[in-house]
Order: sequence, then structure tokens, then C-alpha cells
Amino acid sequence: MSAPRILSVGTANPPNRFTQAEALALAGYTDERRRGFFLNSGIEGRYLAIDKNGFRPTETVDELQARFRKTSVELGCQALLRALARAGRSPRDLDFLATTTCTGRLCPSLDAILIRELGLRSDLQRVHVGDTGCASAIVALQQACNHLRAFPDHLAAIVAVEVSSTSYYLDDGLETAVANAIFADGAGAAVMAGASHAGTSVTGGGEGPEVVAHRTLVRPEFLDLMGFTFPGGYQRILLSKDIRHIAADMLAELAGQLLDAHGLTREDVRHWVLHSAGRRVIERAQRQLHLSDGALAPARAVLRQYGNMSSATVLFVLDQLLQTAQPRSGDWGLMIALGPGFAAEGALLRW
Repeated sequence: MSAPRILSVGTANPPNRFTQAEALALAGYTDERRRGFFLNSGIEGRYLAIDKNGFRPTETVDELQARFRKTSVELGCQALLRALARAGRSPRDLDFLATTTCTGRLCPSLDAILIRELGLRSDLQRVHVGDTGCASAIVALQQACNHLRAFPDHLAAIVAVEVSSTSYYLDDGLETAVANAIFADGAGAAVMAGASHAGTSVTGGGEGPEVVAHRTLVRPEFLDLMGFTFPGGYQRILLSKDIRHIAADMLAELAGQLLDAHGLTREDVRHWVLHSAGRRVIERAQRQLHLSDGALAPARAVLRQYGNMSSATVLFVLDQLLQTAQPRSGDWGLMIALGPGFAAEGALLRW
């Protein structure tokens, strides 16, 4: 029996793009080590939902929350509408919606707000995946796939929105400087169909892949190495320097588990959709998996053009691949993202 299929992907960013030099000037770091985090990051620029001329690093918690709410809703709507348009579908065609974010909190959650803003059906089934970090778009993808396996005639969507610029923090910690150097704002969405739902994507990327299987790998012994703390109600990132080593190891381990379970090898995988976590994580993953520069071109292109948009990033990488790699029928792909927990989340794809 056919698996749920990704029909299309849509992305969105705030209007203001900052070069790394401009972002560094806003952050105000003057020492060479912290400046190097910005200028040697493999990132040329990032989109941030802040005013280039009126940014204040002294926003109150309430001001940050208001900015998160406004931007997350705007970007979520834009990304989902673009994905629906590429699939040739309308908002009211959706039967299921999974949303996710980790850079802010809304109650009612983002799914409920999108129902109102986009006029989605009142009987839409939905779920919000919160506080799962950069890996949460694939967790949302799992939820959509579970729904479509139960209801193969349904149409589903996932929306991952992150406004990292509302969770910035300034102190003397090196890890906060790293976070301020790489994280960015963006939203990614995917429209998916069950096995018996008619029609395929009409995007330039052609027919999207089936999601053949999922796999989760959690290493709770590393629980305290990544996430957020909340001093005074502000979000301060927790990002241990050890993550770059652990992340690559877990990515390779999860890839091996997914492939072994289906009798495949790394050589069978033509398309790698890897979360653009950072330059060093990508480099270590390339060595661990013995991948060519071409295999990681989509991940590096997204990092260079957009930075790390947390959970939305892996959907940008998928969109980049669909638009540039021209996958062929029968091709295998692996889609993997990493997040706090410490966790790796993966999906085996087939075109």
C-alpha cells in the first residue's frame, strides 16, 4: 500500500534581511572570538522580524511576545498558502493540520489561530507540537502521516514557524553569542495526501516523495545540553559546545537505523535533506556519513541564505532540493533534524 505523500512545500520569511555584518553590529560584540561566530558561520545573511532602524536590545517580555504573535501568524499563513497554491488546493480542502514552534508560545495555539485567519473548516482535526526544538517539523510530519494512514482519503498540512529574533538574549556567555550569530526567522509548510487521495503536486519540483517510515532517536543523558532557560521570563538558549560532536554522531546513527530497517545502504540514498544546524555540524555529518559536497548542497545553501530557522529549516532544505535536484521516480531520500532531548528525528522518503 502506498504511503502518505508530500505534495508541495511553501516557505516564508520576514521582509528584512540582515547581512552577518549588520547582525553583528546590532549584537554589539567587539571581541574577536564572538565576532568570529558571526563572520565564520557559513551564513551570508538572515531574515529577522526586526526594524533595521528602530531595533532596541531592551525589549520587554511583553513586547517580545507581541512581536512573536504577530510574526508567527503572518509567516505561518504565508507559508501554508504558498504550499497549498503549489499543490493546487484551497485552505478548506484541508482535513488535518499540525503546527509547531519553540521560539514562543500562544494560547490558543497556532493551529487554532490559522483556522480563523485562513478560514479553514471548523471540523478540521489538528494538533500543536510545542517545545521540541529544531526537530519538531519532523515530529509534526509524523503526526500528519499517522493521520493520513488512518484516513487515506484526507489532505493534511504541517506548518513550522520560528521567530528566533524574539528569543535573543545578551549576556557574557559564549553560547548566547553563538545563538545570536546563527538563528533566524522563517516558516515552512508542507501539504500531504493520503494513499487514496487523488492528485499530485503541480510545483516545479514535480511529484513529491512518499514518507515511507519514521524513526526517533533520543539520548536523555544529553538532556541538559540544549534547550531554553527562562531568566526573568526571557528565553535564553542553552547550547553546549559538545552538541556539534553529539549531533553528527546521532545523525549518522539514526540514518543507519532507518536504512538497515529497509535493507538499504547509504549508497542507495540519492537525496539528503539534513537540518542546517550550523557549519560545523554539517561538516562533521559529511565526514560521518561519507557524503559528497553535492549531497549537502541544499543544506549548505539554506544555511548560507537564511541561517538556522530552528524547526522550519529542514522544510526549507526540502524545498531547495525539490527545486534544484529534480528527483526521479524510485529515488530514495533521508530527511533528518536534530533537537533538544537530545533527539534526532528522521523520515525515509521515496519518489
